Amino acid sequence: MKLLSEIVSKKVLNLYSGRIEGTIKDVSFNKDYKKLSSLKIFDEDEEEYTIAVEKIYNIGQDSVVIRNSNALVPTINQIYVNQNNIINYNVYSINGDHLGKIIDAELNENLTVKEYITNEIRFSPKQIVNIGENIIVNNSENKVKLSNFKPKTPIQNKVEHNQIVKILGPQIENQNDNVFKISASPSPKKIVGNTELLIGRKALKTIYGENGEMIIKEENIVTQKVLDLASQFNKIGELTTFSRQI
Repeated sequence: MKLLSEIVSKKVLNLYSGRIEGTIKDVSFNKDYKKLSSLKIFDEDEEEYTIAVEKIYNIGQDSVVIRNSNALVPTINQIYVNQNNIINYNVYSINGDHLGKIIDAELNENLTVKEYITNEIRFSPKQIVNIGENIIVNNSENKVKLSNFKPKTPIQNKVEHNQIVKILGPQIENQNDNVFKISASPSPKKIVGNTELLIGRKALKTIYGENGEMIIKEENIVTQKVLDLASQFNKIGELTTFSRQI
């Protein structure tokens, strides 16, 4: 087994050319955070590359070995780069207890995650209930599903209301006439005229795409790449609202 911290900062050795291609500076996990997905490296010219874990030949004591340069994909040429990395995220239990920040991860030989490590506890990916700006874990013996906490839609509320009317009688039917009414003229969405003006602003929160793809992390600066991702996932409005000039 390996610690994630033992992989970061290793050199990347090209087996075919015999050269050192760069140094690992960051990692990404797959969508459900159960396995290491890719490594990010900087070469001597400060160019950034991504290496998919499938392209790793071996992880040695002093370097990560790849077969040849085909494993190196320039980050700038990728339409979308997986940015799933929850190191330094705060961890809370479902009961609201703060369980520290993630500082490391223990990996199995196939680079799946055995446990995440905070400065207080260890937990497996199976214990994760939700990942947003913080991580919620279930460290109890009771089973918990995130769907149990999903807010009800107006239609679901109306069905329950009608069921109550059937039980208690029609005298309560008109007590909340406006509960389910939807405004005929809802507030318009914020429109951004020149999106390039967002470049250089600081994010006030972490913004994700529809499927959990991280577009920008809180406190990071909006770049053209961030802007392109926000446009791709229809998050320009949210990026505008939750960013500020610095």
